[in-house]
Amino acid sequence: MDTHKRNIASLRITPWLVAGLTIILGLAVSVFAFHNIQRTRDHMIRNYLEHAEALTWALEAGTRIGMGRGMRGGPGYFQSLVEETAKQNGIVYLAVTDGSGRILAHNDPDRIGSNLHDPGPMAALAAQAGQGGHFRTMPGGGKVFEVYKNFSPLPGVGRSMWCAPAVPPRRGGPGPEGASARESGLDDAVIFVGLDAASLDGAMANELRNSAIIASLVVLMGLGGFAALFWAQHYRLSSRLLRDTQAFASEVVTCLPLGLLTTDPEGRVVLANAMAARLLGRGGEDLSGSDLQALGGLDWSAFTADLAAADAVLEREATLDSREGGTVPVSLSLSRIVNTDGQFLGHLFLLRDLGELRRLQEQVRRNERLTALGSLAAGVAHEIRNPLSSIKGFATYLSGKVQGQDQEAARAMVQETDRLNRVVTELLEFARPARMQRKDVDVNQLVERALRLIRADTEAKGIRVVFTPDKALPHALLDAERLTQALLNLFLNAVQAMDPGGVLHITAVLEQGRIALRIADTGCGMPEDLLPGIFNPYFTTKTSGTGLGLAIVHRIIEAHGGEVKVESRVGQGTVFTLLLPVGEVHP
Repeated sequence: MDTHKRNIASLRITPWLVAGLTIILGLAVSVFAFHNIQRTRDHMIRNYLEHAEALTWALEAGTRIGMGRGMRGGPGYFQSLVEETAKQNGIVYLAVTDGSGRILAHNDPDRIGSNLHDPGPMAALAAQAGQGGHFRTMPGGGKVFEVYKNFSPLPGVGRSMWCAPAVPPRRGGPGPEGASARESGLDDAVIFVGLDAASLDGAMANELRNSAIIASLVVLMGLGGFAALFWAQHYRLSSRLLRDTQAFASEVVTCLPLGLLTTDPEGRVVLANAMAARLLGRGGEDLSGSDLQALGGLDWSAFTADLAAADAVLEREATLDSREGGTVPVSLSLSRIVNTDGQFLGHLFLLRDLGELRRLQEQVRRNERLTALGSLAAGVAHEIRNPLSSIKGFATYLSGKVQGQDQEAARAMVQETDRLNRVVTELLEFARPARMQRKDVDVNQLVERALRLIRADTEAKGIRVVFTPDKALPHALLDAERLTQALLNLFLNAVQAMDPGGVLHITAVLEQGRIALRIADTGCGMPEDLLPGIFNPYFTTKTSGTGLGLAIVHRIIEAHGGEVKVESRVGQGTVFTLLLPVGEVHP
């Protein structure tokens, strides 16, 4: 059971595990989304830089072309070029400044002469060589991506030749045609391109939205996968539990010491275990589908009718017919099988073999009688033995003093006294608790020894003795003296039961882990109705004898943990079978 629980725990997916896996999956999706957003941002920035570089190149090329044509557009040519270029879609502003940030040209002419950036940031930008870009928030709240680059369309050319504005600047100071302007070139000029960042924000928002959708789908798919895995494992676990339960129930039903039989509503057998088949005389057969009325020689319909009237568990004692022609007493319990909806599904029969129970009850009664007999024997031995000794002594003395008939009477008194003493001795032997002194015994040698002790009796009566030993019979832990006593009782009974010329046949074999000794004679046999009582004390079919011999045999074999069986037929003989445990087996 504990193993079964551990198997169940090993297959269970806990909610914490599912939550942990979901969190891990969510983190992975988040990292993936962040990577995509960052990649989109970098791509848009590259586009901005490339776009600004193209504008700068076009403006420089236009400037050079205008210079090559002798500046036919006049000093305001470059300003006009800046204004026209800035009209392209996506350009917020386009400006050219000197190294200090003073605007030299701007798409908004009003801004010429003012500073595009403060001196501090401008100095930082001037320190950076080449092209760069950054996001910038406009005073009005708009957001642009500003690209800056050194602007030198034609180094060494004075401002007065191309940079005069179309309108004068709003601030004072020397104009573009002043002496300082004429003396300065544009080697330190910087061009600024302000690109509308709304497209980037839109792309970023769109990418974020797409990432959120993808993340949601991935999480949902992950949760769906986990749920599917959970239900799949739950299904496998349920299937395994169902199979284990079925196997467990089948094993319980098969090994149940009671006969179990179930039927459908039509009275056909649905399930029958091995014990039920054996009690019904159908051992080894599959009774499924059999008609219940054809089994056991019982009127099963009468039992079911009584149950319907009682509407409860019905208990009856009955007798089943066996195929061997005998009968088997059983206790029958009957109940209805009903499902949770109250639908009748069939009947359940439980069959209990009463033969074993009655045998045990008889053994209990026998033990009670033996206990009472033991108490009686102790008293008899004490009260009778001493007077018997006195009587025997007086009779022996008297036989030496008298002659003739008196002497014969005295001798007969001595013999009867000896016989009575033997009866008391047997009674004490039977009543005394058996104390086994077990040791390794060769059963074949033990049988041969007992046969040697009765050789005079068999030869005197002309009885032929046949012993068939088993050379491979193992040694056993037995009390040799008491077992010899039991064998002698059986051998002498057999000799007394046979006429001259009879055969006493003894076999020793190993059967199902036990030593089986069979003593068979060709005597007169016994009626079958006498067999159940032959092991009771003082039971005898002979005109002489105490009736304790077989009772002593049964007690000795029982003390060894063995069993005695008997078979007899009148006029054919009797077979006694002693089944003895092997104990420790030695080669």
